[in-house]
Amino acid sequence: MIQDEVLFTLQLATVVVDLHRRIGDSIAELCKVSYLEFCLLSSVRSHGGAMLLADFSRNALASENTVVVAANALSRAGLVNKGRCASDGRLIVLEENVAGARTLTRGYEGIYRNLRSSVWANHTNEDIEEIMNSFPSVAEKLGVDTVEINRSCHSVLTPAYLMIVAALLRRWAQVVVQYAGLSFVEYRCLAVLETRPSPLPCSVIAEILMLERTTVSTLVAKLARKGLVSYGVGVDRRHKAISLTEKGEVSAALVTGKLGRVTAELYAGVDASLKSKTNELHMRMYATYSRA
Repeated sequence: MIQDEVLFTLQLATVVVDLHRRIGDSIAELCKVSYLEFCLLSSVRSHGGAMLLADFSRNALASENTVVVAANALSRAGLVNKGRCASDGRLIVLEENVAGARTLTRGYEGIYRNLRSSVWANHTNEDIEEIMNSFPSVAEKLGVDTVEINRSCHSVLTPAYLMIVAALLRRWAQVVVQYAGLSFVEYRCLAVLETRPSPLPCSVIAEILMLERTTVSTLVAKLARKGLVSYGVGVDRRHKAISLTEKGEVSAALVTGKLGRVTAELYAGVDASLKSKTNELHMRMYATYSRA
């Protein structure tokens, strides 16, 4: 049966969060720049090696001021040449240089190796091509310019793919803040409890979310102070079990519903078979975590 919507699920959220972390870790290790800075550098290449800073898909990934800070950081690091537009001195122009080009090559090759050895380990080349085709289908609605859908930086990965992973997380986070006043990771903690029939200890929540137990303990404490979760006695009585309060159940259900509608809208108009394939690929990526 073909699934006619791309579903927002806890598993999809975990996959996107993990992709963002893996990509960011590779960029930080190999290029010594931030995720946003690397996307900005990629966009210069997408625009043919020179770009007005105003043409970057800024609101999709970060605020205008944050993008300006990223551009200044790249300039200080010697990875772009920064100047003023000849026809309008108010506009900033970024130009690719040799150091920036080498950084792009090193970064994309490292990202691809990382993904190929982890969440894409059991994927065929055709599967990966499907992923590249499914993510750009939401580019325009997320505010990522279609000029970023190109293979100028890497033979497989596109700048759009990296940007859409970040933009999707940003969009989801905005929904969570708007409707619950929580961070995305706080919502994910609620979502785990929402999908389980009985209370869970922090260790189990941490395993599901792929976070450190101490991190989850801190998150749970914050949620408890907001009246969204409560502590109870665990099965073995040595550890506390966490459950949603009535307020937490309402918040989790509201936000999960909103995220489901937002995600479905992003993929509206996409061919039904591609939607079904996208859901399948997301679940296959998630399945690699249980085998890790």
